[in-house]
Amino acid sequence: MKAHNIIHVSPLYPPHLGGLEKVVQTLAQEQTKVGLNVSVITSNFGNNKSNLMDTFKVTRLKSFVVANTTIMQKLLFNLLKIDRNDIVHLHVTQAYTPEMVWIASKIKGFQYIAHIHLDVPPSGKAGFLLKIYKPLVLKRVLRTASFVIVFTKNQKKELHKRYGINESKIKVVPNGAESFFFYKKARKLPNKPKLLFVGRLSFQKNLQQLLEALNGISEEFSTNIVGEGELGKELKKTAKTLKLKNVEFNGRADGKKLLDYYKRADIFVLPSEREGMPLVLLEAMAMGLPIVATDVVGNKDVVKNNKNGLLVPYDDHLAFQKALLRVKSDTRLYESMSKNSRKLSDQYSWSKISKTFQHIYEEVSN
Repeated sequence: MKAHNIIHVSPLYPPHLGGLEKVVQTLAQEQTKVGLNVSVITSNFGNNKSNLMDTFKVTRLKSFVVANTTIMQKLLFNLLKIDRNDIVHLHVTQAYTPEMVWIASKIKGFQYIAHIHLDVPPSGKAGFLLKIYKPLVLKRVLRTASFVIVFTKNQKKELHKRYGINESKIKVVPNGAESFFFYKKARKLPNKPKLLFVGRLSFQKNLQQLLEALNGISEEFSTNIVGEGELGKELKKTAKTLKLKNVEFNGRADGKKLLDYYKRADIFVLPSEREGMPLVLLEAMAMGLPIVATDVVGNKDVVKNNKNGLLVPYDDHLAFQKALLRVKSDTRLYESMSKNSRKLSDQYSWSKISKTFQHIYEEVSN
């Protein structure tokens, strides 16, 4: 490669909790293994000593949040240190970071790829700003990028339609699951299946639908909710109000502890309002778990209805309940879905995905 370095720029990074954060870290780790010169520029949110495992440089910038947007005060200053022969891997989930990379690229002459993790729709009091930002700012950032990365062919079509980006510049690269999640042991359906949710306790994950779905049938399952977030107290209160049985809020889990939750689970649930390409679904598939999830973008790109899971309408708790009971009552369906999850997961290996990005970097630098 002609490029000197690959610099990942992301508003968030572990130990901050989320799929974006894990993708950036895992991808940088895989790229380091094959000899690429990798570094990360990110915010200081969630900073602690748990990242001593990283063998590459992670620059954490003092930051604050405005309207759900991470503002890294010295981001532009740090980007202006980048050599024109380096490549920036920009991870897009929110405003500010993309336009800072775009401005710096204009000044320094380096090239960048824009990796879209989630195209967030307008919401809240400041939501109207996104309606202005996307066509005026983000559109320009994406069109200037050497390539734009999306997870699926459907997202590629949508991006082309929404922003008018040449389809030849849009690359489809899925997320992946780490190697230790690929679990070969056959699964059997027990009388009382263990449901597992992993993720942030936030509006996007729509856990209210899961809790309402469990109303009246919670005793037939054992439910583990793994994660933390701003709706934690409210969701626990809802579970108490509904008098749900066997529902545990376990807090955050990483590494071996998280893997143990997957091993003990029987069915994975994800009632999200929207997704990019959720790592937790890929992990659940690699673990051979049947899935019950909402039929929304991101979920339906990974879960094949009646093959490795069941898709139900968003915000329809009765449909979610019916799907849970269907999987619980049909041993043949359960075992078939488990096998199919494992088979479908083979295409989502981080080592393969890392090689794909290496080829993209080579295209950029040629």
